[in-house]
Amino acid sequence: MKKFLLLSGVAMLFATQSEAMQWNRNIVDPYMGVDYVYSRAHHGGLAKGAKENYNSPKFNLGMEMYRNWSMEFSYQMSPRLKSYAEAADRHIKNSFQAYALDMYGKYPIMCSNVGALATIGTAIYNARFRGLPDKSFTRVGYRIGAGLQYDFATHFAARVVGRYSYVGSERLNNLKEVTVGMLYRF
Repeated sequence: MKKFLLLSGVAMLFATQSEAMQWNRNIVDPYMGVDYVYSRAHHGGLAKGAKENYNSPKFNLGMEMYRNWSMEFSYQMSPRLKSYAEAADRHIKNSFQAYALDMYGKYPIMCSNVGALATIGTAIYNARFRGLPDKSFTRVGYRIGAGLQYDFATHFAARVVGRYSYVGSERLNNLKEVTVGMLYRF
């Protein structure tokens, strides 16, 4: 029985080359990607005056559905910035992490390789402010954005997205971000 299950599993892996699975690939395409993110944070409260400009990587895993819709999970981790918080009158180190789930819509423009993007989603933000009381907090934030995507090969695409993220904390109210990245479709 165990050999039968093992052989069945192997047969299913090789079945992805069949014609029936090719039809499904046109409906759902998994992809992964990496982005460079420039974030401008709006700090307040005791963090007022802390450095606001973050340069960070973002890693994406997603599913493209029907060529014009995508659902994407991403992870972003900013570097730790050393700065002086005027409101707290002390030096601090601030950083954040974001785990996001976004929906993308793509509308082809000019030619079939260029598409306008619109995105909406939510993220869990974990911000750290070493040197302040209550060093860290976790909040759910909401995101909205727009951009462009260029599919320069069957499996590769490049995109640029501008995004506004509302976190709603006294120390980190919102983020304005620009992402530039590459995608690889399986």
